[in-house]
Amino acid sequence: MSGIVELDHVIYSLVPYKGYGVRAWSRKEAVYNAERAFKGWFSPYEQLTVRPGVELRAIAMGFKDYMYIARVFLREGLDELRRSGVVSHIALVPLDIALEKRLSLEEVDKAMASYVASKGIGMNEIEPLRISFSEKDRDEDLEYLKTVVDVDEAGQLLKYISEPDIKTIPDIKIIVIFEGDTESRARLAYALAKMFAIHGVAEYIVTVEKPVDNILIEFTRAVIVLDKMIPGIKPMRNWRVVKIAEKRKGGSVKKDIDTTLKKLGYM
Repeated sequence: MSGIVELDHVIYSLVPYKGYGVRAWSRKEAVYNAERAFKGWFSPYEQLTVRPGVELRAIAMGFKDYMYIARVFLREGLDELRRSGVVSHIALVPLDIALEKRLSLEEVDKAMASYVASKGIGMNEIEPLRISFSEKDRDEDLEYLKTVVDVDEAGQLLKYISEPDIKTIPDIKIIVIFEGDTESRARLAYALAKMFAIHGVAEYIVTVEKPVDNILIEFTRAVIVLDKMIPGIKPMRNWRVVKIAEKRKGGSVKKDIDTTLKKLGYM
C-alpha cells in the first residue's frame, strides 16, 4: 500500500520581538503534545551544545501514541535584528505508522530537512509534513540496527532499559558509546528508539549529546548515544554504559577466528 502520510510538526525558535518561543505549528494540539512529550523543553539541548554545521536529534516517547523527533540546529536571520539562534523542529510520528506500517524515522528526518530547505523557518500556522510512503516488508530502521548492534548488545540494552524498580532504582540512564559522527549517531538513535518502542517501553528519550539536566531528571529512562565519554557526565548506580563494538568488514570476529583455525588445521 502506498500514498501520502501527513505528520504534524512544530518549530521552536526565536520569534521576532518576543525572544524564544513556539514559532510555527501545523496544529495547535501538536504544540501541547510536543511540550508534554519533552517535559516542557521544546529544545532538549543547551544552546552551547548546538554547534554551527551540526544538527542534533532527539526522540521522545511517553505522551499519547506518538514518537516525537526533534532536529535541533542553528539558523541565521530569525528575528527582527536578523540574529542567528537555535531551531528545534519537532515532528509527531503516530506509533501505528512507525511500527505497524514501518515508516522509517530516518525517512521522517529527511522529510523534515527537505521541508526547512524549501519552506524555511515558518511563522504561525504551517502546512503538515507530507511524505510519499510505501508500506514495506521490512523496517529500515531495524535493518540498520542489526548491521551495527549485535544480538548480545541489543539484549544488554533491552535488559538495562527494562531494569528500573521504583523501590530501589527509580530511573535508568544509559550511555551508548558508538564511534561515529553526529549523523551516524542519529541513525543509531532512531533505530534504538524504534527497538525500545517495539519492546513496549512506555517512556524514554534517546539523544545524540548530553541533554539539559532537567531532561535527565524528568525522564525515567534516558539513552545518550555518544562517540566517547565526555566531561559533565558522572555515572552513578543508576547509570549503565554499553559500548557498541566496531563491526569488522568481512564477517564477525568468531567467523574470522574459525577461518584461521581451519587454516591451521584445528578444525
